[in-house]
Amino acid sequence: MLLPPFFLIFLSLFFMNTHGNNTSLPSTCPSHDCGNGLEIRYPFWLNDSDTSNNQYCGYPHFGLRCADNGQPIFSLPNDNFYVKNINYDDYTFTLVDIDVVDQTCPRARHNLTLGTLPLYHSDLNLNLSFYFNCSSHPSSLTPVKCLGSNDLRSYVVTEENDDGVDKSDLVNSCEEKVEATVMKREINMNDLISGFGAAMNKGFVLDWRRIRECGACEASQGFCGYDNSAHEFLCFCKNGQIGKDHCLGLLGLISDKSNNQVTSSNF
Repeated sequence: MLLPPFFLIFLSLFFMNTHGNNTSLPSTCPSHDCGNGLEIRYPFWLNDSDTSNNQYCGYPHFGLRCADNGQPIFSLPNDNFYVKNINYDDYTFTLVDIDVVDQTCPRARHNLTLGTLPLYHSDLNLNLSFYFNCSSHPSSLTPVKCLGSNDLRSYVVTEENDDGVDKSDLVNSCEEKVEATVMKREINMNDLISGFGAAMNKGFVLDWRRIRECGACEASQGFCGYDNSAHEFLCFCKNGQIGKDHCLGLLGLISDKSNNQVTSSNF
């Protein structure tokens, strides 16, 4: 879709008026922190009433909220997570489920769901499978006592270490199965029961490197943003121009995806 020139002019003026006369992105989209020293900057943005325009300064749904304890919060479809670390060089960030923080025997309550978010699991991750309130008691598995209830038992296994247990038997005899994502290096495969709590408190890693819509923009030294009203990506260029796909010199290039033509517009 080719954006009309007057619309692009409006966006450029809006962006400049909102953030001042200096339209270079590093100054118009400043970094923030929630009080714990963790830098929040592109492609993340601070999602609160005082920074409503920051949605233009990063990827859609990458807005972070600040908790009362100074921790940034990132929302996934089924749960909220503390952001423990952001590695801007590796395009990864580490999340910890708020429901398990500081618990020695945390109960996994949510299967990790990324939905349509442009995020991917890191190769550093590993899934722990929890089976709760099981009426059958496999002799090859040791129950997690702190997660048991009366005569019902709970178990934790991984794909790499399931002791030959038929998982279909567990599914049929247990009330619930939940998978929790942790980092491989935090797990002792020979002692899951005593180590799963600490591993869940260390969190897991997600990767945003492969966000296709922003690749061309970032490769041309632009910064990817999003226009919520038009529901489309924008490319903010260092010269203050706004392109749709990428930047080129003093021109914002607009790609007409319908016919694979590229049109330059002096806006």
